Amino acid sequence: MMFTSVTLPDGAAAVVHTGSLGWYRTLIEEHGLPALYRNVLDELYSDASCAAVQEHDGSVVVESPPGGAPGVLAYALALCTAPACLALAESCEKDLGGPHPVLGYERDWARQQAALREMDEAERDTAEEYAAAKVQDVNLHWLAQADPDAARIFRPGCFTDSLLNLAHPVPGHAAFDLGRALEQYAAAKRVEGRMDRFGALFAGTADYQWDAFLPAGAPTEAAR
Repeated sequence: MMFTSVTLPDGAAAVVHTGSLGWYRTLIEEHGLPALYRNVLDELYSDASCAAVQEHDGSVVVESPPGGAPGVLAYALALCTAPACLALAESCEKDLGGPHPVLGYERDWARQQAALREMDEAERDTAEEYAAAKVQDVNLHWLAQADPDAARIFRPGCFTDSLLNLAHPVPGHAAFDLGRALEQYAAAKRVEGRMDRFGALFAGTADYQWDAFLPAGAPTEAAR
């Protein structure tokens, strides 16, 4: 777990706590993105002394690795203004002459979070839904490479498209119905006994329940 100080747009001092991990194609294909997200959340939660970390909702932010490599960078991030965290960051960064130079992404994220707080509730909810949909589209991209049903039933980018009202019908075909696609995929995975794959579509979002969709023999959260 790492952290960096940040100055928010209103001039307030804050700290970003972050867990970050990168996986490439082989690891994703072997273990799946839910395992990556669980690992990066565990890294964040290792700093249990901070209330902002303890109250983290379990969502992650995902980005593509630099250089176009086929993989995912996952971040679990929490923003706080706790005096103890501010003092620790100041002490650790004193020798650096300022905030850690490689944690610019985390500081940019913190400023975006501050901007979200200035939005009204409807705007904030929409922004958070869009962020979750981006994670779901990443999940779908990798799941479709391992599961022909996912590739057949969904279409790339359908989670964000559904929010942006960009799901235009293909000529000669009915408009894409995300709700119907989810129902079809859940039914197919239930018959197959692989509801963990259905759950994997939602991994890394605040709505994901880690014990809800587990492959056979997997430990529950209580057993971790």
